Amino acid sequence: MEDIKKHLLERYDASSDVQGLVLMHNTERYPFHTNEYVYYVLVVSSLELITRKIEHLEIENERIFIRTVHIKDIENPSVSFSRYHLMDWLLTGEIISDPQGVLEELKEQILEFPEELRNQRKLKAYSGFIESLFHAKRNMTESNTLDAYSQILVAIHHWAHIVLIEEGLHPELTVWKQLRKVHPGIYKLYEELIASPESIDQRVELVMLACEFSVMSKMKDCCSYLLELMKEKNEAWSISELQMHPKLRYIAEDITLVIQKLVQGHLLKEVATFNNDQVDEVIELRYMLP
Repeated sequence: MEDIKKHLLERYDASSDVQGLVLMHNTERYPFHTNEYVYYVLVVSSLELITRKIEHLEIENERIFIRTVHIKDIENPSVSFSRYHLMDWLLTGEIISDPQGVLEELKEQILEFPEELRNQRKLKAYSGFIESLFHAKRNMTESNTLDAYSQILVAIHHWAHIVLIEEGLHPELTVWKQLRKVHPGIYKLYEELIASPESIDQRVELVMLACEFSVMSKMKDCCSYLLELMKEKNEAWSISELQMHPKLRYIAEDITLVIQKLVQGHLLKEVATFNNDQVDEVIELRYMLP
C-alpha cells in the first residue's frame, strides 16, 4: 500500500487545486457497488469545472477506482450526508493528503455528530420516510402491489435511519445489521416484510400501518429543526422562502410533503394571502407556527 500512496501523492500533490486525498482499501466495503478494484481514492478539488470525475487506473498491478469531487460536495456536513457514500468514504478511508486540514476537520465534525447535524439528518430522513410511505399508499390504492412493496421497503429503511440517528449513531451502509442491535422491533418488522409466509398485500398493509403510526408519533421531534428555523420571523413563510433558506438547501426539493404533514398535524398553520402585485385575485398559501 505504501507504494500506492507514493504514486498517488506524486500524481496529485503537484496540482494546486487538489485539497486532499482519501484512500480506502477494498476489503468488505463496496462504496460503488463493485468489487473489481483493490483501492478506492477520493480526490477533493477546488476546480469549479469538476463534476464528480471518475478514473480507472492500474498502479503497481493493482486496480484503482478514483473519484474526483468538488470541495463543496463534502465541506458542509449537511451537504455531505445527502451524498452519503462520500461521507462514508471519508469516515472509513485513510486521509493521505490534507494540506489545509479541511478533510480532518470535517471528519472530526461528523464523528462528533453535534445536535444540529443530528436534527438536520432526522429531518432529511423523515422527509424520505413520508414520501416513500405516500407512494406506497397510492400504489396500494391503485393495486400496484409490487410497486407498493418496493416503496414500503424504502420507507422502513428511512425509519431505521431515524432510529439510529436518535441513538446518536451514524447510519452505516449495512444499516440492518446495525439496527438489529439497536432496535430489534423494527428489525423484526423488516423481516416480516421480506420473509413472512403471508401474501405480499398483507405484509405491505402490516408495515404500512406501523409506518403510519411512526410518522405521526415522530413528527414533532423529527421536524423540530424546521419548526425552530421558522421562528426567525413572525410572518408566514412561503414555500419558496423555505426552499431558499441556506440551512434547508439539502432538503429543498423534499419540503412540500413535510409542510403538508405539519399542517395536518396542527404543528403549522396555513395562511392565505393576496399578492398585491397581481392583477387578478391570486391567493398564495403561506405557513407559520400556530
